[in-house]
Amino acid sequence: MVIQRIQSVYLLIAVILMVVFAFFPALTFELGGRNFVYGALEAGKVGVTHIDPLMLTLVILISLIALMDIFLYRNLQRQMTVCFVDIIIAIAMLVAIGIVAIVQSRREGIIITAQWSLIFPVLSIVMLMLAHKAMSNDKKKLLDADRLR
Repeated sequence: MVIQRIQSVYLLIAVILMVVFAFFPALTFELGGRNFVYGALEAGKVGVTHIDPLMLTLVILISLIALMDIFLYRNLQRQMTVCFVDIIIAIAMLVAIGIVAIVQSRREGIIITAQWSLIFPVLSIVMLMLAHKAMSNDKKKLLDADRLR
């Protein structure tokens, strides 16, 4: 059994960042003087809120996995695996946002602007990586302690 330390804080910060990201648009499209936004809870025309199911599902999935990972401290190997899977899903979400931007930019007359809120998933990935690093340090300490016995 491993006593939780800093990785719990990192995972909690990652959850908070993803929840905050859900409420802000990731991209803004301008077509013929009309602005459209793309985000988890805000997609469509500016001022009209539509839910983008793919991005919302990914944001919820990343947040729930990171939150669940906090409570997996009794099995360090499983906690590290779940954290790694969460990192992969978060990177896949950023790739999906990039694909949407690339596909829409190929249409004629569309101007795409990345919003400042895209920093939240990037910071969330950094926090998840820091948590994984802290878990691997714990694993190393446990292996060293077992070797000394």
